[in-house]
Amino acid sequence: MNRITFFERQIIASGLRVGKSVRSIAKSINRDHRVVQREANRNSTSYQPYTAISAQRLADAREKKRNKPKLEKYENYDLRQYIIKQLREDLSPEQITGILHEQARPELFGKAVCHETIYQYIYKGEGRYESLFQHL
Repeated sequence: MNRITFFERQIIASGLRVGKSVRSIAKSINRDHRVVQREANRNSTSYQPYTAISAQRLADAREKKRNKPKLEKYENYDLRQYIIKQLREDLSPEQITGILHEQARPELFGKAVCHETIYQYIYKGEGRYESLFQHL
């Protein structure tokens, strides 16, 4: 599912401002009319009409609130760096979690992590850009 871009929000705002129908706006940006309707309803109120800038600001705020995977959170930076270092030394995620559980040093990393979390980071998360899968 592709998120709506700021450019598309500008087109939606200008279309709504001149009184175009939601369906014609949706056709112009190659989106389903329900997506445009949801966007307009979600980012406007009876007091404030839809504007691209306010809609983008609200969308960015919602994105910040969204739950991120454990290893992609900022507060787990040291843990992530430790795991990446261990992966580059060709340890498996199971071995890494075993080491972390044996050490049980919450003051160092704060949280435990399971091997599935490491696999998700490697294949679906930011780790896929670091070519970590080659070390498995």
